[in-house]
Amino acid sequence: MIEGDWSKFIPTRLPVNWEYRGEPGIHPEIEGITGRNVVFLIEKRFTRFEKVLAKILRAPKIVKRPMHYTQSMLWELMDGTRTFEEICIVMDSLYHEDVAPVEERVKAYLEVFVRLNVATVLKFKEEE
Repeated sequence: MIEGDWSKFIPTRLPVNWEYRGEPGIHPEIEGITGRNVVFLIEKRFTRFEKVLAKILRAPKIVKRPMHYTQSMLWELMDGTRTFEEICIVMDSLYHEDVAPVEERVKAYLEVFVRLNVATVLKFKEEE
């Protein structure tokens, strides 16, 4: 994915359907950050044959993919305004050993999000 220094990259959510589930968990005193669990709502794409089977079997048209509480917090923090380094500081302050070593753990979560095509990582433009 990205090689070198990640500190100035900006992880950003892509437009995707998602919702909150459950009660708020631990969270920083940052406006808009709730600490609630995030669930991705992924629409299934069927072939013609699969559509027929899905109708007969009454299969759901949307897959709900719940995230781990630490992944949910990362998702909330990835609003396009915070750098990777800032996100790591918040994650470490909240979860300590649960995300240690924080940089590697957050990178791994980001790689999952990128593979799922729900997030991207933008390069920070430094002022000249």
